[in-house]
Amino acid sequence: MTIQQMFFNASGGGSFAPVLGTKAPVLGASGQSPFPATGWTSLVTLSADDANLNVAFPFNFVFNNTTYTSCYPGSNTYITFGAGSSNYSLLSASNPATNKIHIVGADNSWQRVSSITDSVSNRFVRIRYEGNNSTSGTAGSPGIVYEATFFSSVFTGGVPAVELLIGTQNRGTAGISGIYSASALLTGGTIAANTGVAANQSYVLVGNATGTTWTVYTGYYVGGTGY
Repeated sequence: MTIQQMFFNASGGGSFAPVLGTKAPVLGASGQSPFPATGWTSLVTLSADDANLNVAFPFNFVFNNTTYTSCYPGSNTYITFGAGSSNYSLLSASNPATNKIHIVGADNSWQRVSSITDSVSNRFVRIRYEGNNSTSGTAGSPGIVYEATFFSSVFTGGVPAVELLIGTQNRGTAGISGIYSASALLTGGTIAANTGVAANQSYVLVGNATGTTWTVYTGYYVGGTGY
């Protein structure tokens, strides 16, 4: 089944569509002003190293055969499920030892984090990260920007899906990336182990029904979000 079939065959009506092409983060590829943007919730406003926070989902999200109602973005540029982590060294398939998405995992820091929940039937939650490839930085002057959007599977063909929009990215290929269980890589493709993610690139991550295997579509974004 192709990415197009996965989305357009959605049991919930399929209001989203995968679009071939590169899309910048909604609030820009670099620091935003003012912060937070209208409709967004401010989660982090000060530079912090080795921190994490919890972001709730108003829907069930399946990852590696486990259902979650929240995720834990970390300042070291990974997102974990089930528990947060402050781990920063020797990041790998087994570190942190929980289900996770390494975006450009390394000893990074964040300065601003915000989120927004879809106003139409709570179809998705979008998280914006602004940070740097060092243990501190200046708010409004990020070296790493990403926006990760988690979708309700009701609207994505019954499978878990994540849109990942990358802006500036000064960690390069030194950070670990990929979709992982507590100990193993769940996908290959463009976002594979130890390759980093490209600056100014967009990705759509699509799992099977149980989220035990994932496919990464590079140069795609999700249309129909209203952003």
